[in-house]
Amino acid sequence: MPTLAHYQTLKLAETNAIATISAKLDAPDLRMDDFALMVKAAELIEDVRDPVAFSALKAKIVAKAVGFYSTDLSGEDVLMLTRASRFGDIPFGGEERWLLLNRDDRNMDVSGDVMVGERTLESFGDRILETIGTEI
Repeated sequence: MPTLAHYQTLKLAETNAIATISAKLDAPDLRMDDFALMVKAAELIEDVRDPVAFSALKAKIVAKAVGFYSTDLSGEDVLMLTRASRFGDIPFGGEERWLLLNRDDRNMDVSGDVMVGERTLESFGDRILETIGTEI
């Protein structure tokens, strides 16, 4: 069971990771392979406890990715840069992991209303009152 001390340690580790990745991205001699490692490291940060700092890091990654594009890149490099420039838009771990973390969101429309699956009490209308009344 996580304790407060464990939570504080995780928060400090996340803060240090974000600061280190950000500092590496600011380096003037940042190479493409180091950039790829920084993107992967940022992807591994889960359960973000400082959304403001993480949002700033995502923006920095996207801005840095734009500067690396050129016509002489390998297909692997272009794929990595495209992934970096979409950082934050694509759920990490694939769709199945995202569905595990967002239980019934596949059944929600853009406004958050349930389309199929779980239904709200209001969606049953008067029928629920009739059913409860007859079962009592």
